[in-house]
Amino acid sequence: METFTDPRDGNTYRMVCVGRQCWMAENLKYLPSVCPATTSPDGSPCCFVYDYQGWDVSEAKAAAHYRNYGVLYNWPAAVATCPPGWHLPSDAEWSELTDSMVLGHGGLSWKTVAYALKACASPDGGDGRPPWEPAELPARSWRRTIGRILNRTPTGHNADLFGFSALPGGRCTYGGFYYVGCLGYWWSGTEVSPLRAWCRQMTSDGTVNRWDMNKPYGYSVRCVRD
Repeated sequence: METFTDPRDGNTYRMVCVGRQCWMAENLKYLPSVCPATTSPDGSPCCFVYDYQGWDVSEAKAAAHYRNYGVLYNWPAAVATCPPGWHLPSDAEWSELTDSMVLGHGGLSWKTVAYALKACASPDGGDGRPPWEPAELPARSWRRTIGRILNRTPTGHNADLFGFSALPGGRCTYGGFYYVGCLGYWWSGTEVSPLRAWCRQMTSDGTVNRWDMNKPYGYSVRCVRD
């Protein structure tokens, strides 16, 4: 798999090409400054690290959540944070990603496409089970594994078929941090109104949800190549 090194901070990211697009296969970690979740929204760019309530970038970068899930950005920060040669995907580009996967892969549907996008291993190198859902009984896990091998499609379980490796980085809202390990949110660059913008959400099921959310919220970022 190809990699890209961000010249601004030296972080290296895996890259994955799906259809006509080339995406970073990891959440962005660029952190020029950090804000606590309790920062009052005033329209300024803010970067957050899950569970970190301080202002020190070095401390924030030492946190396990930064290493495993990257940075959470409010929308003003998200639209300006991708490195040169990359950009925050538009709402249409997110749709192109999922459309190309469903239309180009006979085993996928709109209800299962998230299983093909989500990582199937722990981000911290732990027990290796999918981080989006609780551990399964061995018999059930074996049935799903056999189904994926025979059908080459996700069968109600994370399969990461294309190497996108989506991880549930949670969110920063209302002065706190929520849902790491359970939910993943990613900004798009497309505004809905002066106060809201489109994002994509993944839960433990197989759909990729599309929501318009408040711009002060802190969500993950995946950059797509220009």
